[in-house]
Amino acid sequence: MSRQKTVTVIGGGVAGLSSAVFLTERDFKVTLVEASPKLGGRAYSFFDKEKNQFFDNGQHILAGWYKNTFEYLKIIGSYDKLNFQKELEVNFINTEKEVFKLRCPDDAPPMNLIKGLLKFKAFGLKDKFALKNINKLLKDEKDFEKKYMNVRELLIGIKQTPNLIKYFWEPFTLAVFNTRLENISVEIFLNVLRIGFNAKDNSTLVIPNVNLNELLTDDALKYFEKKNVTVQIDESVKQIVTDEITGKKMIRHLLTEDGKEIHSDYYISAAPFFVFKKLFDEKVYYENNFKSELLKPSSIVSVHLFLENEMPEEMIPYNSFGMTGLIGTIVQWIFKRNSKHLSLVISGADDLQVTEMKIEDVVSLCISDLKKTITGFDKMKIKDHKVIKEKRATFIPDIMSNEFRPDQKTRYDNLFIAGDWTNTSLPATIESAVYSAKKCCELIANE
Repeated sequence: MSRQKTVTVIGGGVAGLSSAVFLTERDFKVTLVEASPKLGGRAYSFFDKEKNQFFDNGQHILAGWYKNTFEYLKIIGSYDKLNFQKELEVNFINTEKEVFKLRCPDDAPPMNLIKGLLKFKAFGLKDKFALKNINKLLKDEKDFEKKYMNVRELLIGIKQTPNLIKYFWEPFTLAVFNTRLENISVEIFLNVLRIGFNAKDNSTLVIPNVNLNELLTDDALKYFEKKNVTVQIDESVKQIVTDEITGKKMIRHLLTEDGKEIHSDYYISAAPFFVFKKLFDEKVYYENNFKSELLKPSSIVSVHLFLENEMPEEMIPYNSFGMTGLIGTIVQWIFKRNSKHLSLVISGADDLQVTEMKIEDVVSLCISDLKKTITGFDKMKIKDHKVIKEKRATFIPDIMSNEFRPDQKTRYDNLFIAGDWTNTSLPATIESAVYSAKKCCELIANE
């Protein structure tokens, strides 16, 4: 009987958790090592004793095309904790306090998107005429990547109107890419667009019914306990020690901060991009042409407002997720948790000069934006607030970032790299993290 192969996974974020799950399903003996006292990485929840409730570090929206994420959640038993839209549906409110509903019918793509946008009342005749050019983006052509440096150039190049960009493209890209149009690689943008609108259910939005720990982490820990997966938290890896003397490039072992050696048949680094460089001897890092430190981070700021009195239902028009986009403001999204609790999202917060603002100034900015857009909000009184700044939430997926994202397979026979920042052709999303983990697992299984 052959010996069970061993794998050590560095990092307990989404990429690390899913790596451990997929490997265990393939009958590998897995050890998961996490430097911090918690799992979940940049997708976690924490308990606020003062407010007596859990808060996610930010609002995470999934989409119908997150097939690898759904597979992970099904394995650990969390899939039923998701809320799927039947059709893509989002409300928008502008600074004129006008409300517009984008609702894409239950048709085959891309006609579901085209029909939804044609009926969107914020668009005039010129805007609707320009919609025909969206079909060009969905075709598998390479000319766009060669011709345009970023997505803003691309959209202008295919004659998308300022109104189309303002009401559709900017909200869409901020939600998916966490940055401005001019910071987005055309290649990554087109890849997401073509995946998102190549199947009937791919474009619908998916929001968890529970906090992020309950969705991503708690059931994974139960799965690990059942499957005898070793989980070591508060265990920091100081260095990935390489062996290049024998002629075969291998990882010899991991060295922890307290001097312990960890030996396995295979290793997966699922550390975030801003930690990866620290895991290697500097000479080894540059000899491998790793460039993770050149990826530029992008922050997300989430603001929770608690109201003194209940908000009238008509103040924020109903949609299936309680999710509303704001147009012409710093705040981009409102999530109505209940009649007294609003959660606001500011993506690309660094570019908007919000990340380094004082908490009081962030709250004032948010209240000002709500008063500009929501009829009657000036009469609402704020009882309390909570501001969460997730710095380095993602990286900026510009044209240069493609050169800085490593493949999952390294030149070492037993080292693989997982993470939303690796070469997945996707932006920094949960799906990118899980996809990279699955790819690492398949590479190891085929060794």
